[in-house]
Amino acid sequence: MKTGPFISVILPVYNAQPFLKEAIESILNQSYSNFEFIIINDGSTDDSEKTILQFNDSRIKYFYQQNKGLGATLNIGLSLCTGKYIARQDQDDISYPDRFKKQIDFLEKNPTMVLLGTRAKILTENSTEIKYHKHATHSADLKFDLLFDNPFVHSSVIFKKSIIDEVGIYTIDRNLYEDYDLWSRMALNGEVANLPDILLDYRHHAKGLSTNSSNFKDDALFEQGLKNTKNLIRDLSTPIIDLQALFHWKKEKYSGTTITQLFEALDVITNKLISMYPNEKDRLTKRKKQYQKIIRSRLNTMARRNQPSFFKMLYLKIENKLLKLHPHVINN
Repeated sequence: MKTGPFISVILPVYNAQPFLKEAIESILNQSYSNFEFIIINDGSTDDSEKTILQFNDSRIKYFYQQNKGLGATLNIGLSLCTGKYIARQDQDDISYPDRFKKQIDFLEKNPTMVLLGTRAKILTENSTEIKYHKHATHSADLKFDLLFDNPFVHSSVIFKKSIIDEVGIYTIDRNLYEDYDLWSRMALNGEVANLPDILLDYRHHAKGLSTNSSNFKDDALFEQGLKNTKNLIRDLSTPIIDLQALFHWKKEKYSGTTITQLFEALDVITNKLISMYPNEKDRLTKRKKQYQKIIRSRLNTMARRNQPSFFKMLYLKIENKLLKLHPHVINN
């Protein structure tokens, strides 16, 4: 009996011609070959289609549509998938040859795992190495991190197709980032992880879809972090708004909660996660201390900025003396 593809790979494309050939080749050259490759051209106006049609591989399923945007295109891709697992690939990134094999081996050995990413090397537009995305690898750490930011490289993930039936598809709400929101919902329903291996070159450039945040509201990260923290602790008396405001440096949203109260909020979060992962108490306590350092640093920076500088104080003293001696000088 012939079986279908084990993995469905989704590649949305929009004006990607400079890097698209490398991105497609990196998938076709995977050592694990049982996959379908769904490429959706979201109304490109460059030579992206010409690049795609150069490839003659039966695993490629090519679709063209009028421009709908990334979130909507990803959701169309999800509806076309037939594999047990769904993998993502971005139009300007490069997956290493053993990426799929290593991820599938891990997922098959860990059936409670619903989402798996990898670490990544960050490249400039000219392929110069900048640094690395070395996110946490353990589920407990990642569920802590998801309360504040997105610890997954979108182009590196593979997730179970069945989890989409449980948590829904990508959001198209511009108040939230589509990937961060989806991973957050997945983490409520299963285990998540990153492999410690660097299995992707992540290209960072001005025209990249991942760096173009103009379509999202300024508070998108703040709102998602707030939403995730509420979903975890469900305690409105805990000052989570100020916690998120300081982490994301939204000073206008910070109401002045003391450092003691903020650390108590982190204690509440940590204890909740420890109740979910009792064997990871030391790991989670260490994670809490890292966030305490961030919050303390934010408060110290804010205090320094609020203190008048030496030159400002000197100017005010001189101005005050001039007012007393020659009030008409200042008034004029």
